[in-house]
Amino acid sequence: MAASQGLVAEEILDAYRVRTHRRVLDVGGGDGSFLRALAPRAPGAELVLFDLPSVAEVARQRFAAAGLEGRATVVGGDFTRDALPPGADLITLVRVLHDHDDPRVERLLRAAHAALAPGGRLLVAEPLAATPGAQRMGAAYFGIYLWAMGSGRPRSAAELTAMLRDAGFRRIRQRRTRLPLQTSVLVAERG
Repeated sequence: MAASQGLVAEEILDAYRVRTHRRVLDVGGGDGSFLRALAPRAPGAELVLFDLPSVAEVARQRFAAAGLEGRATVVGGDFTRDALPPGADLITLVRVLHDHDDPRVERLLRAAHAALAPGGRLLVAEPLAATPGAQRMGAAYFGIYLWAMGSGRPRSAAELTAMLRDAGFRRIRQRRTRLPLQTSVLVAERG
């Protein structure tokens, strides 16, 4: 998955303009690949990464190597137990939700809603189930990938939209990407 992160980041950033955001929180951000790609597109934004402590340390090192230590904050924690850092006007979940079962996703979406600043947005980037023209390919990919992961499930845009509404989000919109089977983008506003 790490090999595809650059391509995925460009797909997302081409689908959604991040320039106006002041504080971006990437939940489950791994080694910081997405925030490093986002940094030049939102030059005034504070960058915050939240991931497990051992993973967060890798991100801290990568931010320093990229010269972003003055803009990037790394917070170690577990989104299944810990509150998310508050105050971001954009929270991103990049290829996170499909790895988890519904109860965990529902808790994470509620936590993201609670952590967002008033008027903030949540960006969800996922390969979606039922992608038009690629249903069989998606089913094969998800079947193998999620079997190996041992949890999670593919969700369609309609299913994720319903989950986002249940978590309190509104004005949920899907953004076009060039390779929707690889990643699709949903943007929702804090209600």
